[in-house]
Amino acid sequence: MLLFVYGTLMDLEKAGRILKGKVKSAKVAFLPDYELTFNVVSEFGTGNPNIKKGGRGVWGIVYEVDERDLNKLDKVSPRYERIKVRVLIDGKEFEAWTYIGKKVSDDIPPDKSCIERVIKGARTHGLPEEYIKWLESLL
Repeated sequence: MLLFVYGTLMDLEKAGRILKGKVKSAKVAFLPDYELTFNVVSEFGTGNPNIKKGGRGVWGIVYEVDERDLNKLDKVSPRYERIKVRVLIDGKEFEAWTYIGKKVSDDIPPDKSCIERVIKGARTHGLPEEYIKWLESLL
């Protein structure tokens, strides 16, 4: 199974704590027709990463995971729900799981530390420079 991540789980340090041993399988992926937002309400009143339909697409990575990994993520990510999406990897389409926010608000500022971790992960995995520059513009 594939897991598409677009937020802080691109940061290998965080991913390594949750998905032990899976980070070596990371591959760059693109989710068309979605948009990256920072509108999942955090306990601090700021916005955590999320995706919503519509938009130019979202870059991220996929990890190879098993059901145990997904169940663990379900438990540690109660503000998110798991859905299936179609992602592109090297121009080929694949089905993958991802997570979208449950409680969202467009009236909160993005969590800058989350944006910084997303940028760190984007650089680590070699996401397109144009996308990284867009992320940096959110700071």
